[in-house]
Amino acid sequence: MSDLIQRIRQEMPATTAHIYLNTGTFGPLPTCVVQAMQEYLQAEWRDGRLGAASFENMKSTYDDARAKVARLLHADASEIALTDNTGEGCNIISYGFNWHEGDEVITTNHEHTSALVPLFQIRNRYGVVVRTADLGPVAAEPTLTAIAGLVTPRTRLIVLSHVTWTTGAVLDIAEVARMGRERGIPVLIDGAQSAGAIPIDVKALDVDFYAIPMQKWLCGPDGTGALYVCKESIDYAAPTYVGYWSIKHEEGHSEEMELAEGAQRFEVGGRQTAALAGQCAVLSWLEETVGHQWLFERISSLSAYAYHALKALPGVTMLTPRPGASGLVSFLLEGRDVNYPMPGRQGLVAILCFNSLHLHACTASASQDATSWERDALHWAY
Repeated sequence: MSDLIQRIRQEMPATTAHIYLNTGTFGPLPTCVVQAMQEYLQAEWRDGRLGAASFENMKSTYDDARAKVARLLHADASEIALTDNTGEGCNIISYGFNWHEGDEVITTNHEHTSALVPLFQIRNRYGVVVRTADLGPVAAEPTLTAIAGLVTPRTRLIVLSHVTWTTGAVLDIAEVARMGRERGIPVLIDGAQSAGAIPIDVKALDVDFYAIPMQKWLCGPDGTGALYVCKESIDYAAPTYVGYWSIKHEEGHSEEMELAEGAQRFEVGGRQTAALAGQCAVLSWLEETVGHQWLFERISSLSAYAYHALKALPGVTMLTPRPGASGLVSFLLEGRDVNYPMPGRQGLVAILCFNSLHLHACTASASQDATSWERDALHWAY
């Protein structure tokens, strides 16, 4: 075991106390997150939350959180809105349009509930038509072809994942975004299984909106996340809720409300600032101590290794289209009941998630009633 891996594990005691199987839902917290949150809360407890200094400290933490997310995504800090999770980011954009009955949205058959439910809500509320592109049972069909075939003059938004939560497929969102630019259709990306697992350059991808969580692959606190809003695309969506952080605060400014020029207009009021301090700490740790390049290469190599090892086992059908493309490896166990929705599949579907340390599983595939076969299938990764 390398010194770096050993140091990382020491910073994440949950990975040494347990066989940790939950990164795709909640990643293990490193010590720096807990320390940053404790220090912030203790300072407030000791000194109180009063005066200009306290407010400036809070504002500085918010600014630092936006700046660190911007570096991760290769964006500008003015293009980052702080959110509680991926679902909030998806809701902000989905509800930001001035919808009319008969308007259309395109998504795919491999999207997570957090991206789909806002679309179903605007369908029910406004009469929006939701069209679903069929990427095939494992999301291996060409993404652009499937989506472009559903575009009509009424299409106003395209919503899809960067990495599918069902099979770990990496979708070609750059092609979809390019088509969207050509036709004037903005693209919203669900980055729940990509942020912290694969490199993301929102400028190179040329997407309009990109929603991420902090608590999964980025190993941050609950209730933290972010939404990237391309500055050229900001007028596609209007804030549904507004508050103190949504508007400009300038000396001599009139009493009329004027929205903040950047993505901050989509933020409403105060957040749990201690959690944001933890978010800042883990983003710095991943960038400076772990290293993004090493992190992504390690995840890819473990994922590919697991794919080939699992494929050699009897009774296993691999569902992940390309080994090592992301941190997720999905497979089917013959003779077991499906325990979550998977188009056209019969049997237990397991999704394994590989972070920089070792194997992780984000579904109930390694639950308490796991067979010895299933435990053996996981054993070699530790």
